Amino acid sequence: MAEQRVITESYWTVCWKWIFPYPCKKYRTVTKWCYMFSYVKEYRWVFFCYLEACENGIKYNWYAGCFNLFGSETFYNIEMCFSSKRPETGKCG
Repeated sequence: MAEQRVITESYWTVCWKWIFPYPCKKYRTVTKWCYMFSYVKEYRWVFFCYLEACENGIKYNWYAGCFNLFGSETFYNIEMCFSSKRPETGKCG
């Protein structure tokens, strides 16, 4: 079951020193929905991915932006966190 968790995430932005811009890493605290998936299947089509995952017998499917070649890959026992809940689509087979 997904759980809400407060996490600290990093991101890159532009900072300024006098009149000179430079890349810098900053941090922010956010609340996200975290899942511990037994597997995640990722199907890739250049600029977007279709993902299918299973957690505690519940199946989830969603699309996400990505930049990859065509193909697919399966990841096992992976934790993923999201800004919103993933849509449940049934039971894992």
